Amino acid sequence: MKILFTHAYYLSSDPKEQTIMKPYPPLGLLYVSAYLLSKNIQNDVFDSTFYSQENQLDFIREKKPEIICIYTNLMTKIEVVKLIKILKTAEFNFPKIILGWSDVTFNLENYLKTGADFLIIGEGEETTFELYDAICNKTDFSTVNGIAYLENGSVVKTSPRTKFRELDDLPLPNRDAIPNEKYLETWKNNHGESSMTISTQRGCPYTCKWCSTAVYGQSYRRRPAHLVAAEMKMLKEKYNPDAIWFVDDVFTISHKWLTAFHEEVVKQNAQIRFECITRAERLNEEILKLLREAGCFRIWIGAESGSQKIIDAIRPPRRCESCQENDTRYQRDGHRDRNIHYGGLSGRNAGRYFGNDTIPERCKSDALYHYGGLSDKRHFAV
Repeated sequence: MKILFTHAYYLSSDPKEQTIMKPYPPLGLLYVSAYLLSKNIQNDVFDSTFYSQENQLDFIREKKPEIICIYTNLMTKIEVVKLIKILKTAEFNFPKIILGWSDVTFNLENYLKTGADFLIIGEGEETTFELYDAICNKTDFSTVNGIAYLENGSVVKTSPRTKFRELDDLPLPNRDAIPNEKYLETWKNNHGESSMTISTQRGCPYTCKWCSTAVYGQSYRRRPAHLVAAEMKMLKEKYNPDAIWFVDDVFTISHKWLTAFHEEVVKQNAQIRFECITRAERLNEEILKLLREAGCFRIWIGAESGSQKIIDAIRPPRRCESCQENDTRYQRDGHRDRNIHYGGLSGRNAGRYFGNDTIPERCKSDALYHYGGLSDKRHFAV
C-alpha cells in the first residue's frame, strides 16, 4: 500500500510568518519517513510550507496513496481538519488518515470524529511502522501500542508505546524528500544567512505545566555526541548552511554530554555557528566557554516569567533572578542571549507580567508564547 506524509502549514496563508520569514522544515515528519525507509517501506513526502493546498492535492492525486499521515499541531489544526474533509471523498478513494504529534493527545475524540482513522500518541516511528503493517495485513489494531481509533462510535486507546531508549538506532531525517534549497534561499534572501535544524534529544525531566510532554514524555534521552557532530559535518558539506538551530528543549541539560559534544565537533571539524535553547541554571562559565568554542553564537533562555509566583505555579525549580544574574555573563562571554516568556497561564495578568515586576524590565522578553485553548472544540467545527 502506498503511504504519504504531509502537513497543513502553508507559508502563503500566514501573514505573520511572511513578515518574519524564518521557516524550518517538519523534522519530526522526516524522522518517521526515514524510519519507514529503513524498514524497506517506500513513502512519499509533501512538504506544504512553500506550496498551496491545491499543489498539495495535485501531488496526492498523482501519487494515489492509500494511507496519508498528517503532522498536526495547535497552529495547523483548522487546516488539518479542512484537509481531512477534502481527502475523505471518492475523488481521493477515501484513504486511511493517520494524524500525529502532541495536539492529537489532547483531542482524541474531536480529531477522530472529524474523519481521522487513527491517531499516533507519542513517538511516531515504531508506531507508524506497526500500524502500516496492521492496515496492510488487516490484523487487529488493538495490538498496536500508542494509537487511538473509533470502534462502534467509542474511542479505543491502546497501551502506551515504549519510547526509544537508544536514539542512535534512529536514521537521520529524510531531508532529501523536501525542497531544502527553498528554506536556505528564504533565510538567505531575508536575513543574509541560511539556517537548518538538528535534534539531539527527546524528552525533558522538568515538570513545567505549560510544556507538552505528550510526544516524548518526561524523560531524557540523547543521541551520542559523535553522531550529532557527524550530522553537523554532513549538513556543512552537503548544504553549507550559515547556522544551525538545535531544536532541543534544554540543550545544556547534561554537562557531561556537552563536554563530549564539544570534543567531537572540534575533532570532526564540524563547527557551524549555532543557536540553542536552555535554562539559566544549566549554564556556568565553563559551559559557556565550551558552547562558544563549539560554535554557539546565541542562547535562548526559557525565562518563563518575570514573576516568581508564576514560576512557582508552573513548577520549574528556578529563581526568577537567575536569568538576570546570567544575563551579563552571557554577553561578557561573547554570546547573544534572548529570553522566552510564556503567556496565557492561570494567574498571569498583564499588570503582573509587564508592569509590577522588575525582572522583565531588566531581562526583557524577546519571544512571547501564548498557551491556551488546547481542547477548544470550535477548532473542529469547520
